[in-house]
Amino acid sequence: MARTILATVLALLSSLALAQGFVVQQAPGPGGQLDPEARKRLEQYRPVLELQNSLRLMLELDKQKNLSFSKAQAQKLLPILKDLQTRADLKPADAGKILANIEDKILTPAQLKWMDQTQLKRQQELRQRRENGGQGGQGNNLQGPGGPGGQGGPRGGGLFQAIQQGKPFNPFKEDPGKKSLADLIALLSKR
Repeated sequence: MARTILATVLALLSSLALAQGFVVQQAPGPGGQLDPEARKRLEQYRPVLELQNSLRLMLELDKQKNLSFSKAQAQKLLPILKDLQTRADLKPADAGKILANIEDKILTPAQLKWMDQTQLKRQQELRQRRENGGQGGQGNNLQGPGGPGGQGGPRGGGLFQAIQQGKPFNPFKEDPGKKSLADLIALLSKR
């Protein structure tokens, strides 16, 4: 059952990742939409986005009553997280294996359930905002403040550029992923 819920959540995570601030610069195309080839390449990086969002959610998880990380969990997570900090490139297949390991061997069923429910709730809220024309209702407008190349520039453009150019990329080498990972490591190091 946890696998079914997890599969559902994982299918929703990449769109949630984009809505929560990990966004990519748009490729030129009709109506500002991502072209099919760019969308396909981005889809291949879904495991990377899922891992990034899961780690960010773990910071919140630890604050929940009776769900905080145990010392044993912290000891298992820290080497994995520190490895993520040092990688020059995080391949989607590696990100998928890392996330599966964390979910299958480290997190408890109660922790997984909370993460799943929280992701589903956020996805529903996002869907409602889009339907009501609120924030997030701009379709695939994935630009950061100032538009492409403007002041502030595109947020998360590093991923899209790395995919387009075939360059190595690790979202934990730049913010917001870098900060989330550092915060989680600091939190777990105190256990």
